[in-house]
Amino acid sequence: MSKDLKPALIRAFYGFMEMETEGYEMYMDTPENRFRYTHGSIWIVNPNTKEWFIELKKSGELWYYNGVYYNFLMWFKEERSVFEQLITMWVEDVLKRGVSTTHTPLSFWDERVEDVLKRGIKLQ
Repeated sequence: MSKDLKPALIRAFYGFMEMETEGYEMYMDTPENRFRYTHGSIWIVNPNTKEWFIELKKSGELWYYNGVYYNFLMWFKEERSVFEQLITMWVEDVLKRGVSTTHTPLSFWDERVEDVLKRGIKLQ
């Protein structure tokens, strides 16, 4: 499953992620403002559209919106395993927290996103 990632692919992926996350903000809970469902997690959410992009749990579990993978597939024509290596690298670099596993949810998380927007503290 592990594939050597070429520096050009990594750079291109970081540019892709910059475009994909435009308009999105990072949110995390604090002891004063706990998320109802996922204590200690960090989310990337678009506050205007209420679309979520990523949730990184305190345990290191990374959940990503499946549409991101399909957008990646259109541009990069790579397997999901390559995408998951790249998104893990990007998340660890941007959020400064380790990733243990990656998942894509099977259903929408509207209630959780509402909680994040209501209780979360925006990271700068």
